[in-house]
Amino acid sequence: MKAALLVEPGKVVVADVADPEPGPGDVRIAVAGVGLCGSDLSVYSGRWKAPTYPWIMGHEAFGVIEAVGRDVSIERVGETVVVEPNIPCFVCDHCRRGWTSACSGRQSVGMNRQGALGELLVVPDQFAWRAPSASPVDLVSIEPATVVLAALRRLKMASLPGAALVVGVGAQGLMMSLVLMDRDVAVYADDVKPDRTAFAGELGALVATDHSTGRFDLVIDTVGSPKSMASALGHVEVGGTLLCLGLDARPAEIAAQTLVRRQMTLQGSLTYDHPADFEGTISLLAQGRLAPGRIVTDEYPLDQASLAFEGSESARGKTWIRVSG
Repeated sequence: MKAALLVEPGKVVVADVADPEPGPGDVRIAVAGVGLCGSDLSVYSGRWKAPTYPWIMGHEAFGVIEAVGRDVSIERVGETVVVEPNIPCFVCDHCRRGWTSACSGRQSVGMNRQGALGELLVVPDQFAWRAPSASPVDLVSIEPATVVLAALRRLKMASLPGAALVVGVGAQGLMMSLVLMDRDVAVYADDVKPDRTAFAGELGALVATDHSTGRFDLVIDTVGSPKSMASALGHVEVGGTLLCLGLDARPAEIAAQTLVRRQMTLQGSLTYDHPADFEGTISLLAQGRLAPGRIVTDEYPLDQASLAFEGSESARGKTWIRVSG
């Protein structure tokens, strides 16, 4: 099969590699498309070290099942499916408590398991979800939408407030903005890149400025850098919540006095929990209550995967790679 291979940080080539074989309980998917996100860019840049080089990246995938392993019904062949790329062990303490997102033995497609940016992908049967009837851009956006919906599910709030501030409107921040606006929350978008805040405005968000934002009962930081955390903390209202989705490893400063005097809640959220979160997102899409593909702005074919990664950092919205079709 053809695959986009990361041969060293910052360098992607398309080459032929051996077809993956489905084992017992697996399905093999003819990949149709793959979305790019911040995690992929971390592997691409070398900020997150690939397990080996060359390495196949990508995890936000959909396609058609074209072969199955032993113990999987042959009737699944021909199904259009969306990949749930985080595969927990189901036996660790976190998994047994229902927190599969915190699984100590988790396999993640494109991170520590073969990625989706090739013509074929093998995953366990239960992690290939039958896709609803939807556009390709909606299908590649199901996984990041699930991250956002799981984060909002975990909030310790009786109901969402009337307004919220989203700090960082890259792909994840745009998705968060979209979901909040669909729930009748007025979203203020804040980003260091004016074209991204402008695109958030085109989707319906209000562009945040120093003199118009004030404080909010809900602030979401999708970046996690020391600078974004400092900005986000400054806008949390007394009794409010700061929801953090960014995975920046650098320490951020926060004084206990700030937490105590503002009586705020600091909430982190990592991916989603299997199987309910992914199933819930697909159900919303099938019901026509969610159109996550609205954040997608850029498309590339597989043979231009290198250009897709180079352009993704500066894209106004989300980038995806069409693998087939």
